[in-house]
Amino acid sequence: MIKKIFSYFYPIRLKLLESAINGPIEINLVDGRKTLDTKSSNYSYGSLQLILHHGLEKIGLSNQTHKILLLGLGGGSVIQTIREDFKCHAYIEAVEIDPVIIEMAVHDFEINRFENLKIIQADAYEHLINSRDLFDLIIVDLFIIDTIPTIFTTPTYLDSLKKHLNPKGKIIYNTMKRTMTSTKLDQIKDTFEAGNTGMVKILKNVEGTNHVIVFENS
Repeated sequence: MIKKIFSYFYPIRLKLLESAINGPIEINLVDGRKTLDTKSSNYSYGSLQLILHHGLEKIGLSNQTHKILLLGLGGGSVIQTIREDFKCHAYIEAVEIDPVIIEMAVHDFEINRFENLKIIQADAYEHLINSRDLFDLIIVDLFIIDTIPTIFTTPTYLDSLKKHLNPKGKIIYNTMKRTMTSTKLDQIKDTFEAGNTGMVKILKNVEGTNHVIVFENS
């Protein structure tokens, strides 16, 4: 109780684990709630949760969405948002390469309390390329610390995202503006627009830190 009170004045570290992929990963108590953080960015339950909530609100997430692919699990805060804020009970397939992140999501944030959820430890590039499944919504939240690996910005990968959508399916692609150039952002937008297969818009300066690309399949 005392820690919770003090967390409104300064962050309190609860746990620190070392990841071979993401480096030091911390669980902190901030404003009375646990967050998952790297040395320079929030991974879950902080500003990131608000950013993806904004994206989900913009696409009008509802129970008409039946199948969701989440690329990049973090602590699973977006799953909590989908279930509790939007009351959406869609099947969620969450892909995460880092076993340390998965351990924290399961044991420290109890993400398995939500039903109709499958967590897969895999590389998000290989998983998508090899999958034949179609989804109503794909959420791309793929960062190593604060940077999206280049492979996830290539036309091959972006085209594959579109190919895994059902008709009228949507993509929410999260980016961090301080680590992604405007040129690269425009290239991603142009790739989504190529072929006139859907509509693209960029939600700029979400929470003052991120640009979120939204694609809707035709």
